[in-house]
Amino acid sequence: MTRGQNNFYKPEEAIFHNDGREERLLEFIRTHPDYSEMQGNPERILAAIDEYGRTTDFLMNVGTEKGRIVAEDLIPKFEPDLMVELGGYVGYSTLLFGAALKRNNGRKYLSFEASPKFAAISGALVELAGLDDVVEIRVGPCRDSLRKLRNEYPTGAVDLFFIDHAKLEYVNDLKLCEELGLVGVGTTVIADNVISPGAPDYLKYVESSTNDKVTMTQEKRKSSIPAGTDNSFGNPYLVYENSLLDSFEPTGEPDSLEVSTCVRIESH
Repeated sequence: MTRGQNNFYKPEEAIFHNDGREERLLEFIRTHPDYSEMQGNPERILAAIDEYGRTTDFLMNVGTEKGRIVAEDLIPKFEPDLMVELGGYVGYSTLLFGAALKRNNGRKYLSFEASPKFAAISGALVELAGLDDVVEIRVGPCRDSLRKLRNEYPTGAVDLFFIDHAKLEYVNDLKLCEELGLVGVGTTVIADNVISPGAPDYLKYVESSTNDKVTMTQEKRKSSIPAGTDNSFGNPYLVYENSLLDSFEPTGEPDSLEVSTCVRIESH
């Protein structure tokens, strides 16, 4: 699989976000010659975001290659009614996947974003795209948003998760979703960046057998956990069917998506 060099984003720098580039992106879009054509048109907005990433500043988006896999292959395959993303950033995946969910008759796309500034930019683009009938952005710590979601949907599991926030939080937040019952039989979890920059602990967890996860959980419970740590143990009896889908980062760096579908709950 190859990509044309002219489609690559600018290289990722030592400082690659929260330095003003997100505000500059919004201004770039609002002053773009094609701005009038972006009204109600997510594809035009996504093209402008990609243009900015290629010509001006690197953006930590899912990008066209991995984004296409999720939007064109996985969302039509799983037909989620409720899809939740952990980590919305400036709204690239929100627009791309929210539009795909809407095309496939989904009801709600929830984007959890910790940064009020990034969420505001994402919200402005969602409104421009005309997706605010299906997309809702929730601001605050991810784990607080997950607990609130459980209170709103007390008996159901989420159909499809897209995880793309802090890589070190992947496992702990997935385990919280398991504990809350937000992951159940039929839930699919898509994790971005599992190769670049990598999420080895996450891959180990979802690909481990029930016996191995039970052992890991027991060892974790015995270990000393600092007071006040919000640590989750998960549900080791959830069994995932996993596939690793190879693709590329927007910069051309090889990366993969891990797709994990909960297929059963083993007895214990």
